[in-house]
Amino acid sequence: MAIYHLTVHIISRARGQSAVAAAAYRAGDLLRDERYGVTHNYVGKRGIVHSEIMAPEEIPSWVRNREALWNRVEAAEFRKDSQLARVVEVGLPIELAVGERLALVRDYIATEFVAQGMVADFCIRGQAHNPHAQILLTLRGVTVEGFGPKQRCWNGKAVLHRWRAAWAECANDHLARAGHAVRIDHRTLEAQQIELMPGRRIGVARERRNDASLPEHLVERLAEQQRIARDNGDTMLTDPTVALRALTHQRPIFTEAELDQFLLPRTQDTDQFDAVLQAVKLCPDLIRLAPGQDGAARFTSRDMVEAERSLVRRAVSMASRRGHGVPPDQRGAVDDESWRQAFDDLVGDGDIKTLVLPDHHKTTLLAAAHRTWAANGLTVEGTASSRRAAELLESSTGIKSRSLADYESQWESGGELGRESVLVLDGAQGLGLKQLERLLAAADRGRAKAVLVAQAHKLEAMKVDSPFDTVRRAINVE
Repeated sequence: MAIYHLTVHIISRARGQSAVAAAAYRAGDLLRDERYGVTHNYVGKRGIVHSEIMAPEEIPSWVRNREALWNRVEAAEFRKDSQLARVVEVGLPIELAVGERLALVRDYIATEFVAQGMVADFCIRGQAHNPHAQILLTLRGVTVEGFGPKQRCWNGKAVLHRWRAAWAECANDHLARAGHAVRIDHRTLEAQQIELMPGRRIGVARERRNDASLPEHLVERLAEQQRIARDNGDTMLTDPTVALRALTHQRPIFTEAELDQFLLPRTQDTDQFDAVLQAVKLCPDLIRLAPGQDGAARFTSRDMVEAERSLVRRAVSMASRRGHGVPPDQRGAVDDESWRQAFDDLVGDGDIKTLVLPDHHKTTLLAAAHRTWAANGLTVEGTASSRRAAELLESSTGIKSRSLADYESQWESGGELGRESVLVLDGAQGLGLKQLERLLAAADRGRAKAVLVAQAHKLEAMKVDSPFDTVRRAINVE
């Protein structure tokens, strides 16, 4: 199942590396290295599904030529210990089809790297059970004139944290668009309150793991992973609810096959796997649900059931509350009068509203509501699951917006919404149960108003009910 994986490292001459060699290897290409006078031939390399160069629009034509691009990168550096390129590797959700994975990687690269002026040479690799992308990035921005100075601002920890969070946001958005309820989380397991140890990425195919010719460092890495798997298996055997909390954090509803997939890499061997599986199946916190459309048994945890009940109780309580309703004679005009009823309901009484709208109607309606709320002394704030979506919400409606991750950090630090606040959440159909519950809890504590907006086409594409649907039914808004 989908896992969070993002690593970053530098290609450097100090380690005897070449940017041209790195590009040839990752793309499975044949490239002539002008600096060293050698040809790197990886044309026969297996497992490469796709390779591509993405760059800003206003660039010299040679940027699109892999050999010319990376030879120019080498030529721009004179020191024997020069840093040449940055590699970002991400794990791709197996739930997405091949074309959907490509769209996800392009979306992420365009937003986080190309928009900042970098050139990205990426490839998608791996078998069906282990798809991943490797992104080779320039350390200098590129313009019509060619490479500029190195951008030291791309090296900071804050930038890396942003890239990590953005990958989770982008992947979750694409998973939701494709109709999947599974989510990934960039935070540490400790921050997610999951009592398991993170596994090590091995980089060795399963069929090679018993090969006596493996280098010593890989043998040590395999042994360490075995120790981690054994310790995690012992933890779950002692307390099976640990497994349920970790699995439902990714996938609120799961099948027996998905439970097996989750436990397999987190147990040491067949005996421990069987013991943990039996313990989880006998755990009182495992809740059996009605079978899916394919007839497969489905499960969730007691914790998720209670969280859904809490979400519904809170939503019903907020819907009955007064204090943010704008009197009819103080409501602004709506450009399209066919949306008058929806507008009146939105700015009327009730501290929670749900809207399902096409994007063009959403912009019109929220912009009009923003003007009306602001004219009546309310502070309107916007949020979305990703930084880019928040920026789009702000530019299209005028509502000052930030990513939901930014808001959650603020709430964890003691920041609160106030009684005069209206919080607009765009893309509500993509939020998981616990995340939506945390957002409503923050609004409820501050006696603020929460407006949950879903994109109609994305909601229709989802193959399962989202927590947004649960809230919408609970407050009887259709």
